[in-house]
Amino acid sequence: MTRKSFVRASVLLTFLVVILQSVWALSMPAFRGPDEPHHVNSIMRVASGNGWPEPGDAIVDTKMIVAGREAGIITPGANDFTTRNRTRLLHGSPINQYFADTPVVPHDRRASIYPVEVAAEGALEVDQMTQHPPLYYAGGAVVVKIFDLEEAPWDRLLQVLRLYGIVLTIPVVPSFIYTARRLGASRRWALLAGFIPLSIPQLFGTSGVVTNDTLAIGAGAIVMAAIAKAGTERISAKTVALVGVSLGFALWSKGLLLALGLPLILVFMLAKNEPWKKRILATLVAGVSALAIGWWWILNIIRYGVIQPAGYHRDPPADWDPAFADFSHFFTIAFRTFTNSFFSSFGWLEGNFPEIITLVLLVVMILAVLWSIIKAGRGRKTYLILLSPFVGLVALLYLQGWSNYLSTSVVAGVQGRYLYPSIVAFAGIVLGLRYFGRWGYRLSVLYAVGVGAFGYLWMIRSSYPGAVWVDMDRMAFVVGVSVPVLTIALTIYVITNIAIVLVGLGWAQKANQPDAADQIEYEPVAVVSAPESHEDPSATEVYGSDAVDQGDQSWQR
Repeated sequence: MTRKSFVRASVLLTFLVVILQSVWALSMPAFRGPDEPHHVNSIMRVASGNGWPEPGDAIVDTKMIVAGREAGIITPGANDFTTRNRTRLLHGSPINQYFADTPVVPHDRRASIYPVEVAAEGALEVDQMTQHPPLYYAGGAVVVKIFDLEEAPWDRLLQVLRLYGIVLTIPVVPSFIYTARRLGASRRWALLAGFIPLSIPQLFGTSGVVTNDTLAIGAGAIVMAAIAKAGTERISAKTVALVGVSLGFALWSKGLLLALGLPLILVFMLAKNEPWKKRILATLVAGVSALAIGWWWILNIIRYGVIQPAGYHRDPPADWDPAFADFSHFFTIAFRTFTNSFFSSFGWLEGNFPEIITLVLLVVMILAVLWSIIKAGRGRKTYLILLSPFVGLVALLYLQGWSNYLSTSVVAGVQGRYLYPSIVAFAGIVLGLRYFGRWGYRLSVLYAVGVGAFGYLWMIRSSYPGAVWVDMDRMAFVVGVSVPVLTIALTIYVITNIAIVLVGLGWAQKANQPDAADQIEYEPVAVVSAPESHEDPSATEVYGSDAVDQGDQSWQR
């Protein structure tokens, strides 16, 4: 596979994935993503010229409440989007009435959400989004202005803003492919890494709604790709700048991206055959650059004395005593919430997969990661560095969740989607899959597409349950399009999945054959250590964009 055909293949797969994301965005009920009404409220407040208030000062505008009632996300007469007022999807806990049984206003009668005030008269619920940097919201406001959506009904506004978020996540698939290539996979096997996001349906559920997670996911993917590059080259001004600048930009999405400071430190401090002075200087320059560019968090410390102030305050029950805290109870709920929300929990942490399916998906992913670490070869150190944010984030989320539980009695904030900015690290899974040859490639493609399609079917079943599977009339009515238009969209979804499978199976045909380009065309950036005369020449460590693990090619035979 030539470099040009490799790039074209990467672009094709990225385009096909964007089509799937777009159908997800069209299909998800309005305001159903976690805190989606609040994200929309903040975007529209900025578009209305009312800026970025202090954390806790912004209130969800009454126009958003009207839109929420019209969309059926909250029960009739409700004045906020809290749990006690939200309708439930079919596979969610039956706390309130089901969304499927809730009236939704027809498209031609849906209101607009403009202008949005900081604290409109009669508004009650805090818009906690001002605890985040304003970049995502400012971008959304620009989209509103460019497409003249101020007076548009909320369903059309929502669809455009969801597409805006999808655009922000476009770097994900290319970053998966690039990172796998950097870690030592051949071009065809690197392309397989681009299928991995399909096996995490909630990634599509998250990128298909209005949320600042989309900026975090796209920017995080770029950071991980930059770290992969830095881990497979000698330290240079270019790699230091790429890592520092990309992380600095990513810090303008949300505070969780601070966790990517760990691989930044590790990738330079653990650089092989570099003097310690150079390692320390590279770490300091990249780190200071990231903090200088992403200065929002330093400003928070200056203004509020904390890295991220709380967006709102939750009072504990009157009879709550931290002495009642039960760690086993906390961990059970936190683990279930974390794993469910990584793979499913479509809607507002609803629509969970059956427990056995979530368990199987989790075990498959863990085994794939462990096997790939064992078989990673010379890419192992960089691969482990890329995986390091997961360890830090999981520990941080559980510690924060436990602290919140002690204070409020509520187990909250332990969600699997918070790992998505680092998800490109899973590109290294192909380092293990390649040992299974063509059949491993084929089965991986079918597994990823199959899980993704099942996730989509589960989401629309949860949202629009029908006698057979889905109530098409209800789905079209809620989305605000005609049944024929919806049918076309679903047909496109099916055709795109078939195209992805055919493309993947086509690439699998020659997966066992070494690419001529891999063995002849590459020009290594640097030879880190030349073998002595008594060593096996195949042990030479080569780092570069086309570097392959020449020491073990048993997977090609």
